[in-house]
Amino acid sequence: MDLLKVLAMPFQAASLLFVAASSLLLGLVTSMGNRLYMTAILSLFVIWLMLVWLTNFAVRLIDDAANGVRETSVASAEMLANPYLDSRCWVHPLLAVALGTLHYLYPHWPVWPTLLIATLLFPASIGACVTTGRARDALNPGQMLRVIQGLGAWYGLLVLFLGLCATSAVLLVRLLQPGVRLYASEQLLVLIAYAGIGGVLYERRFELGFEPRISPERAAQRLENQRVARLQGLLDAVYNDLRIRETKRAIASVRQWLAALQPALLAGDVQAILAAGRQWEKLPEYPRLLQGLVPVLLELKQPALAYAVAEAGLVINAGFGAIEESDTTALVGYALATGRRRAATQLLDNHLRRGGAREPGPQLAALRARLLPPV
Repeated sequence: MDLLKVLAMPFQAASLLFVAASSLLLGLVTSMGNRLYMTAILSLFVIWLMLVWLTNFAVRLIDDAANGVRETSVASAEMLANPYLDSRCWVHPLLAVALGTLHYLYPHWPVWPTLLIATLLFPASIGACVTTGRARDALNPGQMLRVIQGLGAWYGLLVLFLGLCATSAVLLVRLLQPGVRLYASEQLLVLIAYAGIGGVLYERRFELGFEPRISPERAAQRLENQRVARLQGLLDAVYNDLRIRETKRAIASVRQWLAALQPALLAGDVQAILAAGRQWEKLPEYPRLLQGLVPVLLELKQPALAYAVAEAGLVINAGFGAIEESDTTALVGYALATGRRRAATQLLDNHLRRGGAREPGPQLAALRARLLPPV
């Protein structure tokens, strides 16, 4: 579907306005004929300007298509007046002129091999200079080979597509008289060919090692960078709250953050909090933050992360434990299930000491029977 959107770019308003304006000007000057010397000079000058405009616009189109832009750029006055706007614009027109001159000088040479080779190599040549941004790579065999390898089976389809565009252009020349309709049709075919190449380059960006300006990967990375920046802001706020003994507010902030996360992001953010906490170990309120995180993570059905928080608490304070019996039961049960018997015993013992003479509930009592010898 994205490739179809790319092929539709030449039919967007900006492109159609360009085709209409340039075709009308070309039709006007070619209809004058060359009866007067000054008229001939003026006609050649206008044709030159239209060629400059077309080459600049076509290269901007393929550049946008390859870089994920799906809105056709406006054909600006700078594109019309500046033939040096982008050096890549003139590589292939100059090659075409050189080949045409060669066949003019040697008319006995067959034309079809040249056309066949040009069709086979044109996608690789223009793809090389688009992906690198350098005009000289249009003639660089190494870069062209990388494009062919990166496109894979798409390259053959692209060659067939360009062959179809070229065949259509030849048929139109034979069917239509020189004029606005012919010029508009030919220009649209050029733009469709360029858009198709750009779209395929975008589709195969991973294989080509090409990073477009706009892509789902860049958008995802931008969102992730923004999220990481917000996480850092949360960590700074939590540190300040712990420093002024506003532990409840710190726990509430972390609870709100974790509750809003997608499950796939929970582990990374909890580890980020624990990593930041290694710098906070001297804060008296930090163990209380960890105690507050345990029930939050258990509520989110994340016993592994809750145990990781408890384990970090035990490193700081050997007497660390969950506050509620239900949380202790979950931690001890998880530690036993994952083969961490020593940690399970420590967490259970810490809780029983904190409870004093109070008898544990049936679940915790069952775990105690498994871990501790009868008294």
